[in-house]
Amino acid sequence: MAPKSLVTFMLLAGTVLAGVPALAEDSGGRRITVLNPAVTEKRAPRVPLAPRAGTLEGKTVYLVDMNYEGLGRTPVLEEMERWFGANMPGVRTVRRLKSGSYVSDDPALWKEIAASRAGGVILGVAG
Repeated sequence: MAPKSLVTFMLLAGTVLAGVPALAEDSGGRRITVLNPAVTEKRAPRVPLAPRAGTLEGKTVYLVDMNYEGLGRTPVLEEMERWFGANMPGVRTVRRLKSGSYVSDDPALWKEIAASRAGGVILGVAG
């Protein structure tokens, strides 16, 4: 279809559709409550960052796949693991897949990481 014909068609279709009454149902006076996604003026309380580890040499770093794109779909963590092996061989890396979806909790994994006294955790949410 030529560009001029397409524009003419779109204008005519818009004109016809503008005359069609809305196909909405009457709510019968019922109301629903929705959350407003707009930013509020009130700021959340600030929490200081954790102190830096100093060095990762001799420590363990967990690379946690947050299961954002499905099981094991975070190739960036594999690349990080290779990077640590080549550039920081004294750092032990442990890759783990968080159970459930990326928004659900995994208390067993957090307990494992805390018990291992890991020097760091990298959460991978996209690949």
